[in-house]
Amino acid sequence: MNVRRKRFLFYTVLAGLFTLLFLFFISGLNSSTAPILIEVQAEELIQSSVSTPVPAEFSSLPPDKPEQPPFPTQVDTIPSPTPSVPAPTPSVQELTAPPQTTSVTVDTYMPNGVVTPYASSKVSIPVLNYHSVTIDPGNVVVISPAKLEAQMKYLSDHGYTPISLTTFINLIEKKSVHAAPDKPVLLTFDDGYVDNVEEAMPILAKYNFPATLFMSPGMVEDAGYLNWEQVKQLQQAGWDIQPHGMTHPHLPKLSAEQQAYEITEARKLIEEKLGTQADVFCYPYGEYNQTTLKVLKDYGFRYAFTIDQGYTTNQQYPYSLKRLFINGEESLKAFINKLPKTN
Repeated sequence: MNVRRKRFLFYTVLAGLFTLLFLFFISGLNSSTAPILIEVQAEELIQSSVSTPVPAEFSSLPPDKPEQPPFPTQVDTIPSPTPSVPAPTPSVQELTAPPQTTSVTVDTYMPNGVVTPYASSKVSIPVLNYHSVTIDPGNVVVISPAKLEAQMKYLSDHGYTPISLTTFINLIEKKSVHAAPDKPVLLTFDDGYVDNVEEAMPILAKYNFPATLFMSPGMVEDAGYLNWEQVKQLQQAGWDIQPHGMTHPHLPKLSAEQQAYEITEARKLIEEKLGTQADVFCYPYGEYNQTTLKVLKDYGFRYAFTIDQGYTTNQQYPYSLKRLFINGEESLKAFINKLPKTN
């Protein structure tokens, strides 16, 4: 072996030794720093968990139940609200339609200045509910002139006193300065048919009886309905004129704005045309809902009449006053049986 080969072999072995020493040094360095890196990473994780805000859902949880989920696993059943427009569509015959019920209490919609219900002493007045006065056999909402004449004669002969709407309110509110009349009765006519002036007015005038007409001004001068001149004739004959909606609508089917228009515009036209106060309402078809009651309250109506059967009393809700339907097909005896027999 010559000198050159020996020298190459020596350097090769020396380079291998240095390589082994370097690798050994590197492996020792990595094993010594690994725990440090692990500790640093763990500390960073702990620090981040401490600095992160606790979600609001967990803030009220007991400390011994951290596993409780932030939201309930079951959804409670929420009862549906009372519908604002109940009641199925009634039939065309007004008196066969059931009165609209409502969950609203009188305390919610009590008009200012009206006596509260459940007064200590009861005042009870029959309010008779008529419609058209003509000949139409089989139609229960129509009464013949002859039958109306017989009924008015009976009232006159037996000491009943038909009263004005003002007197009625004074009695209900116990504001009358005079003694109550004998057997007070309020006569009401709904809708505003032309036969009210042609047939009913002369009969009532014969006995000097006042009455109250609930009319729909939007139907004035329509075929079969009163015009304003005829309405004024009724007023001059002692009839009180009050609103029955502009167009005799099914109020619960309307929006709040439409109901307000139907109710307030009818009142406005009556007051403008006749120069009198028109703040007593009568529900078309006997229907109403919570929106109707709110409109009446908001616009200061004093009372409202339904088609619920019975005498009106001062213990009824001001917007749920009862009346007695006069069936044009019934006998005089049936009419008499509706009336109170004592003062």
